[in-house]
Amino acid sequence: MAMNPSQATFLPEIHIKVLRDSGNLAVFRYGAKDGKPILALHGITSSNRLWQCFARTVTAQGYTVYAVDLRGRGQSNKLSGPFGMLTHAQDMVAVLDHLEIKKADLIGHSMGAFIVAAMASVAPTRINRAVFIDGGIPLPLPHGYTPELVLPLILGPALTRLAMTFESKEAYRNYWKSQQAFTKGWSAVMDEYVDYDLEGEAPYLKPTTNVLAVEEDSADLFGSELIEDGLRGSTEEILLLRAVRGLQNEEIPLYPEEIIHSVLTKYPKIKLVTVPDVNHYDILLEQSGANLCAEIIYGIKT
Repeated sequence: MAMNPSQATFLPEIHIKVLRDSGNLAVFRYGAKDGKPILALHGITSSNRLWQCFARTVTAQGYTVYAVDLRGRGQSNKLSGPFGMLTHAQDMVAVLDHLEIKKADLIGHSMGAFIVAAMASVAPTRINRAVFIDGGIPLPLPHGYTPELVLPLILGPALTRLAMTFESKEAYRNYWKSQQAFTKGWSAVMDEYVDYDLEGEAPYLKPTTNVLAVEEDSADLFGSELIEDGLRGSTEEILLLRAVRGLQNEEIPLYPEEIIHSVLTKYPKIKLVTVPDVNHYDILLEQSGANLCAEIIYGIKT
């Protein structure tokens, strides 16, 4: 898979530690301190490095991205539970308090969007603008299914990865390169993204995500009173960017068109925009996808 030389890494300016109950929550600032603040929240097994391409685009236009390693992930993976969207939302309030930011744009990808929905329920006055990227909307479970049965179908490769060990960074990169989600090519951004996700010593390197965090967090992704309150009770528009393809670049997206339109009748404040030629991952991990998000959200043309 050829490297795209235009996608150099875009690393954060500073690492900020926010003291929580059992340790520090890691927050990373992309761009200058005095920009318009964006609090960026990653998905269920991801990290702050998801936001490199997006931050490259928006920081050039006067925004500052504060990207969090959520509790149980990245450099926040030593924080203990309980997990779940309420705990994550409380963590985000603590982050804004620590940064002395009264209101910020909240942008969440995948599970991160559910945290934004939880924030709309517990701390709506801290949100300047809410944006969901391929997440945030609970979908009805098929008849006879439970979250425990559905989760492996949706997160199969990610759950498999968390149980594995890798002999080197190169071995871990090769594991990721084999995923169909990255058919547009590899980049230095992706090298940084996957390298950052490892901890331990070779040949026993493993992903940083706490499996217990995934298990506890996943329960809220199929519907909870907290999420419903946030979605139904919002008085401001919530922008939902939907990837047109799925997690492994399949034609059926995470939010199939017929189902999402039916579900959104319950949530009148959500504005749906389908993003062309992207899947659940490369909508942010590939520069052209991230640029489309920046254009839809902020009108930034590159």
